[in-house]
Amino acid sequence: MTVTQPDHASVRSPAAIIGVVVAIVVGLSAWFLLDAGLRRSAPALEEATRTGAATVGQAVAGQFSHALQLGIPLDKLPGIEPYLHRIADSSPQVQGLAIIDAAGKTVAATAEGVTGESFPIAGDGTSATLVVAGESPLIDQAVRQVRIALTIAAVLCGAVAGGILGGFFAFNLAPAHARLLGDMERVASGDFTPQAHDEDRGPIYAASRALARSIDRVKAARRNLVEAVATIRAIDFDGSLGRRVDAILKPIDSRYAFADDRDGLDVAAPRGSGAVWRVAVLLCVYAAAFPYVANFAIDRESAVVPTAWLPVMPLLAELGAALAGALAGRSRAGHSSALLALAGLLLAAALGGTYWCRTYDVFVMLRAAAGVCAGFIVAALLVHRPVEQSRRGLAVLLIFAALFAAPLVSGLYAEAIGRRSGFMMLGIAALLIAPFVAYGEARTDRTPPRPTIAAATLPDILLALATAPAAAMVLVVLPAGIGFDNYLLGSGAAALLALAALIAPALPPLGCGAALLIGAAALHDPLGNAVASTLVACAALGLGGGAAVKSCVGEARHPWFSIGCAAALGLALTGATSEAGLTLALAVTIVALLVAAGQFLGRRPAEPAAA
Repeated sequence: MTVTQPDHASVRSPAAIIGVVVAIVVGLSAWFLLDAGLRRSAPALEEATRTGAATVGQAVAGQFSHALQLGIPLDKLPGIEPYLHRIADSSPQVQGLAIIDAAGKTVAATAEGVTGESFPIAGDGTSATLVVAGESPLIDQAVRQVRIALTIAAVLCGAVAGGILGGFFAFNLAPAHARLLGDMERVASGDFTPQAHDEDRGPIYAASRALARSIDRVKAARRNLVEAVATIRAIDFDGSLGRRVDAILKPIDSRYAFADDRDGLDVAAPRGSGAVWRVAVLLCVYAAAFPYVANFAIDRESAVVPTAWLPVMPLLAELGAALAGALAGRSRAGHSSALLALAGLLLAAALGGTYWCRTYDVFVMLRAAAGVCAGFIVAALLVHRPVEQSRRGLAVLLIFAALFAAPLVSGLYAEAIGRRSGFMMLGIAALLIAPFVAYGEARTDRTPPRPTIAAATLPDILLALATAPAAAMVLVVLPAGIGFDNYLLGSGAAALLALAALIAPALPPLGCGAALLIGAAALHDPLGNAVASTLVACAALGLGGGAAVKSCVGEARHPWFSIGCAAALGLALTGATSEAGLTLALAVTIVALLVAAGQFLGRRPAEPAAA
């Protein structure tokens, strides 16, 4: 008997459909609500705009009338057009201005064909007309930004919904389905030892229980047969019956396998990805602060830390604290759900407490506290709780949670409520998820391997080098650059980098280095547009880093430590190049060449190993 495994497309299609449906529903709902609000407020806004334009027109016409009364002809007035341009640029109610003399000739104008309300200019027997073209309602630009934000929010909602459903299929339903099919294969081959699993619910759980009950009936029939054989042996004085029975039982015992003294309805030890989901939720909340940290640190200033290192030092302190917390989390302390809950509460306090932070030193301490708590929780969940996930699958899930969903969410509400209030919202979110993180799933009794100081391999080094530029972009360059005053733009660029990393294929070092070189070239701003060049650089660096993760994370000896080193390297390169007056593009170019050189130092890792 052969059981067909589920097709991967059958897993991805429902997730994609649900994501598209959610994005369309959210987008249309937001669009209709915005249009309804605009229809209600548009008359009042248009009236306010017309009133403002009329006020500007009367004031400007009065100025020219005064000049005529002084005997200065309009065509002799110097700098009329620059003056009109300054008025139009500084008055949001005015789109354009034009002066037309009594003969209908245009004396000066900010643009051709200016039409609108007319205001008379008269003095010393001379007359003219000032034409004022009113701007559309003042909120048009704001409305465009809101529409863009709503579109991004709708796409985000769809991506999160599709990601959650896809993750459920990939990390919960698909493994349970595979286990059920594997159990059916074993039963079909004569192995009646499979057990029911308790981590699943729904039809797969019911099918597993039904299979276990069927196995139990087979075991009951075998026990009856064994009891009958024992009775026969009891009355078999010369052994002739026993020899005949043995001839019957031998093919059965060699063909079928049973778990003696065990009931088919016994529940197997839990195996699942609950801990992975809890880590993903935690990192989504924790990493949502990344778009704020660098620019928040810049605004706090410091009399001790050089300007180039202002956005870097809090992140370096946080990274070191996270490493210390991870070491504590993988120890026996990580077994305690109470300590996990306490760490979650402290993380919430560190995030929310930033709302009241006014000094640089206190901010560094708060970030270090958040890092040690997050490191402790993540290590405790991945080491002491049941995890059934490959390194590559875990890395993809965490990239989606920490680098795609988190910055988009934080960018959206930071634009709405501000940066400081954003920290407060993150603190509240961390407080709400603390019980789920601490008590979501029972811990396992397995003993974690002792940390080793084995030498790093080539995949470790390539992984650290290739992901360092992406870490620098997400942690410092974007928050201190295009995302400094526009959180939505900076967060969108970070999400673009993560998206490129998610869709990137596994590439050899030469391919990763080429992608990084493209990113380095884009950092030189060859397009003459800082925003466009930054977006291109994010896509290229995400592609190079994601390809390195997918090709090296399975073969690396210390993959998670390598990623931590990548973050430290990216931060150090950012601070050092800024201090030396150099561009980050130079450092990224050197890193790209080193990664590409790895092609000639060893073979590319073949297949990722299990976690």
